[in-house]
Amino acid sequence: MIEKILPAIITIIGNLIFYVWIKGRVDKTLERNKIAYGGIFKEKVEIYRELLKRTYEIKKELNRFYYSGKKEDSTEIMQKINDYIQFYLINQPFLSEQMLSDLKMLREEYQDILDKFYRHIANSDAEFIDEFFKATNKLRSNGPFQEIENRIIYEMRNDLRINNFDK
Repeated sequence: MIEKILPAIITIIGNLIFYVWIKGRVDKTLERNKIAYGGIFKEKVEIYRELLKRTYEIKKELNRFYYSGKKEDSTEIMQKINDYIQFYLINQPFLSEQMLSDLKMLREEYQDILDKFYRHIANSDAEFIDEFFKATNKLRSNGPFQEIENRIIYEMRNDLRINNFDK
């Protein structure tokens, strides 16, 4: 009887040792990947939040510049735009091609509005009044800003898989 049971017991013990060894390796790999991707995921969320925050801040600064009309403020706004550019360029690996394209377009819109406001304020004459009002209308319409804000929110929700819960 022992001759029949002993090979079965050895097989069971061998399978248990093999199972524990494989399970341990798989668990370690899963944990390592979970930590790595969890960090990347958190980083992406922080980047999206910072992009939204900076988008709102620059828009607010442009509105303030429109009302205050101080030439000195343009330097500060230009610095914020440059910081915005640097931020999204540094974080390119985390952003989709479409979002990068939208951010470049938004940067151009910011700079266009700022340039037109500055020219009008610095020259204080009617020569640039039409450009000033076009820039004002662009800022008030919120078109280019809303588009990128919606893109950031959409991609953030997509990464968080919030859109999947709505269905």
